[in-house]
Parts: sequence; C-alpha cells; structure tokens
Amino acid sequence: MRNKSKIIPLVCLAGLTAVLVTGCVKKQSYAEVSPDVADSFPIKAEPAENPQLVESDGPYAILHTTAGDVTILLYPEQAPKAVENFIGLAKEGYYNGSLFYYAKRGELTQGGKPGDPEAEERSLWGDPFEDEVDNGLYHFKGAVAMAGDGGNTRNSNLSQFYLLVREEIPEDDRIIPANCYMNDLMNLRLNELEELSKEKELSKEEIQTFEDNLNKEIQAIATDGIPSEYEEKYAPVAARYRQVGGAWGLDYGHTVFGQIVEGLNVAEAITQVKVSAEERKPKKDVVIESVEIVDKIIE
Repeated sequence: MRNKSKIIPLVCLAGLTAVLVTGCVKKQSYAEVSPDVADSFPIKAEPAENPQLVESDGPYAILHTTAGDVTILLYPEQAPKAVENFIGLAKEGYYNGSLFYYAKRGELTQGGKPGDPEAEERSLWGDPFEDEVDNGLYHFKGAVAMAGDGGNTRNSNLSQFYLLVREEIPEDDRIIPANCYMNDLMNLRLNELEELSKEKELSKEEIQTFEDNLNKEIQAIATDGIPSEYEEKYAPVAARYRQVGGAWGLDYGHTVFGQIVEGLNVAEAITQVKVSAEERKPKKDVVIESVEIVDKIIE
C-alpha cells in the first residue's frame, strides 16, 4: 500500500511569522507554530455508520491505541482467511506494541508489522496468503483492508493492514462501474494466467499475447462500456460511493475484511498527525497497545 516515492515539502509563505525577540526578527515556519494532533491523544471514540452492503454478526476487534480506541466489525464469511489471520495474530499478542508507521492526511494509516522490531513479519501460518477481493466488501470510508507485502501486493498478505478514511465522491456516475469492472477483469485474467502457468512454462510470446489481449479488453471499456450484468452488479456499489465516498481504485486489489463502527474519528486523527517528509512516519509514535477480540459490542 505504501507509496515509496519521495515527498517534496512545500514552503507555505502564509505560515511564516515574524516574532520580535530581544530586538531581532526571527522567522518561524508553519510547521514550528502549528500544533500536532498527536498532542491531543488519546481522544474519545465516536460511533460511525457502517456503509458496507453485506451483513456481519461479528466478531469485533477493538484496537486499543495511544490515539484512542478503534472498533472494527469483522466479516468472517466474506473474508474468512483474512479474518482468521487477523484474529489469530491478535490473540497471540503479535500486534501489541506495534506502530502505525505510515499516515497520509485524509487518506489512510497503515500498521500491522510485529511489535518486536527484530521479529520477521509473518501471517498466522507463516507464509503469505491469497487475496479475497470479490467478496461484496468495498473501500468505503472506514474500511479495513490487508496491505500486502511491500511493493508486491498481489496474494502476498502477511500481517499488515490499513484503516481507510478517504471520502472522495465520484464526479461521474460511470466512474465506479468502469473502475470496478476494470479491476475485477484484471484480477480474473491474472488468476487465469497463474493457473495456466502452473500447467506449463509460458513463453515470452504467450505472455506478450496475454498482455496485449488484456490491454484491448481494458481499452474497450472506454469505447464500448461494460457488460450489462456488471452494470447491475456495481449499481448499488456506485450509489453507496456517491453517499459516503471512499477509495474505489483499491477495490479488487486489496482484501477488505472489516469496517470501523466506532472510532473512525480516531483513525482520521491518526492520518492528520505530523509525519516525516520522506516516509510519512508519524513523528510521535502512535502505538497499538493491544487488540481485543469480542463477539458482541455492549451498548
């Protein structure tokens, strides 16, 4: 999930102030005078609406963090492997003491590396496990999803996850169905390619032919639209994105396995802390102290 490209800080001239100190004028940058949201932690968690289109009776995961509590409704029927992995690691205490090591304002925060910095990242079973992406769960605001292993995100799930707070609303009703169909199509075709490669070693020419055909299918979306059955499939998804916003570009690429139902305001606050320019790591540690798994939430 992380974008490893370097971020070049912009200088905000409006944030420069002059302060008279013993007869001298001292310039202070906006970064020096603006407060860090992290200074207000912990904050009280507030209830959040659940926009997902499928139902779940739990269980729930409560992230007890130094920023405040974040309660996540898990979806074991829709994402059985991701949920089993998350619950199993949580019960082992794997996440205890780990950091939210990446935060992008108004977008997401990512964590889930082992709390012991010397420990190697792993899944509950040790090895990476496959994505569960066509499961009725989408990247609406408040979604919780598997992050994959570094730059190689496909079927590379271990322990990392992210809390999504983005709430972009599509400007065109056609964007969501077209995007979902494209990502869904790419996922389907790549699965077919992987199955074919298990049967025989593919030549460069065969791989090139596959890529060419896939590109033609993708380009045809702009000219021909998408099949009617997919229009019907994505219609309620598009309607919900128009209501609550989210990050539809991540659909069918990362496994959504939970939804924040309390403490979305906490997750949003984590994305707003001051971070390092290059890695977007919070300057003041935001720590997952423990993860509590419960069957029901008592009102």
